[in-house]
Amino acid sequence: MNPSDILLLGMKKRVTAVDKATGRIVWETKLKGGQGEFVTLLCEGARIFAAAGGHLRCLDFRTGNILWTNDLPGYGFGLASLCLPGGQTAPTAAALAAHLAEQQSASAASATVPVSTM
Repeated sequence: MNPSDILLLGMKKRVTAVDKATGRIVWETKLKGGQGEFVTLLCEGARIFAAAGGHLRCLDFRTGNILWTNDLPGYGFGLASLCLPGGQTAPTAAALAAHLAEQQSASAASATVPVSTM
């Protein structure tokens, strides 16, 4: 598998490798435990680092197998940022801004109370 042919998708506590040319799912790994469905991904060579639900995992790029897990005791379940030495980060500023805007929109929608007329 050529890494440049693969798109990685992180959502709903899953990491999925998708063939960019065909859209075919190459492999999918479900991340168990914790709260929240948002998955932050960062790649380095043949390793994928996935943070979700208060846990950090390292997956093998070729197979999706989980190589190790850190339960991050005491860190809670918030949105995680990942960074490698040299400056590669996840999520990007644009992705984080979009996520925060979505949360604000959802909060505003749930705060709206319909007014009935008589």
